Amino acid sequence: MSSYRMPAEGASWIDLRKEVHGLKAGDIDWAHGAFYYHWPEPGGDIHATAMAVSNQFFNDQWLGRYNQPSFNRLLSEIGGMVLGIVGAPEGAHCCLTTGGTESIILAMKTARDWAAATRPARGRPRIILPRSAHPAFNKAAALLGLEAVRLPQGPDWRADVAAMAAEVTPDTIAIVGSAPSWPHGLIDPIPAMAAIAREHGLWCHVDGCIGGYLLPFFRAAGAPVPPWGFEIEGVRSLSADLHKFGFTPNGMSSLILRHGEDREFLRFSFGGWPCGPYATECLVGTRPARAAAAAWAVMRRLGHAGYVELARRTLATTRKLVEGLAAIGDLEPLAPPESGVLLVISRSLDIFAVSEGLKKRGFPHGRVLEPEGLHFVMNPVEDSAPVDALLAAFAASVAEVRGGSLTRQSAQASYV
Repeated sequence: MSSYRMPAEGASWIDLRKEVHGLKAGDIDWAHGAFYYHWPEPGGDIHATAMAVSNQFFNDQWLGRYNQPSFNRLLSEIGGMVLGIVGAPEGAHCCLTTGGTESIILAMKTARDWAAATRPARGRPRIILPRSAHPAFNKAAALLGLEAVRLPQGPDWRADVAAMAAEVTPDTIAIVGSAPSWPHGLIDPIPAMAAIAREHGLWCHVDGCIGGYLLPFFRAAGAPVPPWGFEIEGVRSLSADLHKFGFTPNGMSSLILRHGEDREFLRFSFGGWPCGPYATECLVGTRPARAAAAAWAVMRRLGHAGYVELARRTLATTRKLVEGLAAIGDLEPLAPPESGVLLVISRSLDIFAVSEGLKKRGFPHGRVLEPEGLHFVMNPVEDSAPVDALLAAFAASVAEVRGGSLTRQSAQASYV
């Protein structure tokens, strides 16, 4: 616990500004492409616009939106834009949330309550998911009284559909796939998983928190994208983070339901208190309006053409990194990158030793254990300098590992 205590007297803005600038001086420059788990400034005045708009709603909050026609309009327009981007069918519903974990918890809550009403389980309700699925599904299971059944992936590091089909029991209520998975950046075989859901009457959820606002624009930019979302019959819900490849400031995600009538299973309602009916669709009550205002500003400022251009730049970044790694040698992607995540492996070098070299050169990254690899998020950088700098750090680190002067210090997964 911190020993810091509130000072007796308030500080001046000049002193606070100086202190904050000093603190931030040692931080990584996320804004210009660090390929970590931060999504950067998309360029131009996008984030400046978002800050200016969000300041108009600085102390407003969602529970008061009924008296704020302006904020109601922003929320309605965000929802409409979301439904259009992900290709949701007529009658679909968008629930805006604070992040991917909340979207996933709400999806599983909706699936649980739907199943209780339409196909009650005899025992503890079960959800089936691949080992690569996000831990938020286990958090949801712990909170909602579900059993999360994680199954090993296939040899291609995607969900093993045959194993999932064999695992279905009368208590199974839902099947989950990722587009893409966070560890490997690969899209699960969603059509085959949705077919299992249709055969057994299960809820099928796609975790598109990473790819939900990238894959549609990859496709618009001409990149090959497999079926992954609502174009697949049987996909009942989709989670997608606006604050990832939607490039909005942190605090905005979405849960999209194919059928608007499923809102009854999403919603929490209570009337047994003196103020009368209380109903919400999200986990939180009081919630700052400024995050939604900033998201609206980014989406309106970029428009469809702006997002397609960011997708093209993300594809270009990915190609340049993959080609540069091949030129260095001893490094390769786990598989051709599909959706903004690159996992770098080595079949000849200790990749965690390479990690130590990147770390000491100031290049943050994640570590994945299965298989051992270095995890990077692709950024739509405007020039090649950040990519060139990362490749130079890779080359120097690989040279040290080849020469025996650099070895791994830890076998643990981490974000360093």
